[in-house]
Amino acid sequence: ISKGLQVPWAVAERIKNFYGGLVATGIDDRERIEIGGQSGDWEKDRRTVSRSELIGIMRPRVEEILEEVRLRLDAAGFEHLPSQQIVLTGGASQIPGLDGLAPKILGNQVRIGRPLRVQGLPQAATGPGFASAVGLSLFAAHPQDEWWDFEVPADHYAGRSLRWAVKWFKDNW
Repeated sequence: ISKGLQVPWAVAERIKNFYGGLVATGIDDRERIEIGGQSGDWEKDRRTVSRSELIGIMRPRVEEILEEVRLRLDAAGFEHLPSQQIVLTGGASQIPGLDGLAPKILGNQVRIGRPLRVQGLPQAATGPGFASAVGLSLFAAHPQDEWWDFEVPADHYAGRSLRWAVKWFKDNW
């Protein structure tokens, strides 16, 4: 988006979050998005693009990323595992249309991950953008012995780690 629209990365990220999508409709030609340019002078650089133009930039990049994921999963032997479900997490998993495009490239067993209900987790941290962070925090709070090659004293772990993670989410989100 940054290269295609010739805008700074932060502006591109904002445009993606507010207007991004992967499937254009007839109304997207008429929906205009105001953007600035590289100079930072809003009056000088102010211009608009249609949402369908934005989708035309985003969709091929997302397809490339998903195709690369598919290649890497195939190279790792993922297709031979009993459970082949792919869970998409992170902020980009919320791009409208990804839930329809991803299964076409990665296979039918694709879903958007959302954090489980965790007591004390702020509402703002319950979206797909936080699924990995919450999952890793819970994983760290409840380690499985067979996954670790070293021993961690329990008094340094379970409750305290989860409380720390919840506090961090509250403080930062």
